[in-house]
Amino acid sequence: MAPRIQIKQSKLLLAEGADAYFFFIWACEAFDVKDVQVMDFGGITGLTVYLRALSVLPGYEKVTTIVVARDAETDPLSAVNSVRTSLQQASLAVPGDSFQFAGNSLRVAFMIFPGFETGDNGSHNLLPGTLEDLCWEIVKDNSTFECVDSYIECLQNKGCQISKLHKTKLHSYLSGKNDFVGLKIGEASRAGAWDWGHNRLQRFRDVITSM
Repeated sequence: MAPRIQIKQSKLLLAEGADAYFFFIWACEAFDVKDVQVMDFGGITGLTVYLRALSVLPGYEKVTTIVVARDAETDPLSAVNSVRTSLQQASLAVPGDSFQFAGNSLRVAFMIFPGFETGDNGSHNLLPGTLEDLCWEIVKDNSTFECVDSYIECLQNKGCQISKLHKTKLHSYLSGKNDFVGLKIGEASRAGAWDWGHNRLQRFRDVITSM
């Protein structure tokens, strides 16, 4: 998929899909970052094509930073390798790991949802999952989590096969809040559903504010 948007900033944050696109727009607002342009590159299988097409758009010569953000899904290592391959095929600098920058005149980084888990020995391991898993961790009010868990358990006891547990849990939570009922992730981000100061966002914040 070719980009359909003008390059207006020298710092580009490329997000996987509409939910991540709007999530990062409001994350930048919360982090007081004014000079980053968020763009939706679509599905992960189209990242290489998107990056190559991006490089021929007017204004690309002024780009100084590119950050890619995508879900880990079930295999964080595969997600990392996929992004690194796309960057390499687009002749961009390839960071050694997620949440790290590489390159000089054009700096490149990538971020993987839902982020890291810190082990007992201080090690940091990427977690499997998606943006929904991260949002579940950073809600402002978790007082109804027990209700959501009970609802999920009830569905499962009645034979419901829940294939996307992370999405079901998050949207069940949102539907129980008058201010968030029926909202998509981007809309919930704008409505104030997340705690933007949560420590689970620290690595994402560090990358965005250092672009």
